[in-house]
Amino acid sequence: MNNWAVVKRLDPHIEEEVTLEMNGVEFTGFANICPYPIEVGRAYPVSIGITILDDVIVQELHEPKKELERINSGFAYNIRGVIQADSLDAGIVLTDEELFRDYAYLIGTYVEMKVDRISIEFLAEREGK
Repeated sequence: MNNWAVVKRLDPHIEEEVTLEMNGVEFTGFANICPYPIEVGRAYPVSIGITILDDVIVQELHEPKKELERINSGFAYNIRGVIQADSLDAGIVLTDEELFRDYAYLIGTYVEMKVDRISIEFLAEREGK
């Protein structure tokens, strides 16, 4: 899913580290695709995904909760939200068609999962919003 996000911070030491705000949710991710220079304070079209390096662990939640909880100061997050057909809605929608297809039986269920990083793709259709 493509959305607009405002760049809040660019890390001076790690070129790919970007802090964004989308739908009132601020998070730090890894910009693996960025076809143009970006500036703090500007909005850009983005696609947000997740990277899990080891085992995928999905736990059902007993209460509805949508949030991103950063683990320490790295890229890892505990993400809580509702599973959809190809995404997880945690206040922002994180997409991964293959991963969430494996959890089709949980569609509509609130879950928690740990991800190693949130992946950000800045899309080519730039309209200087």
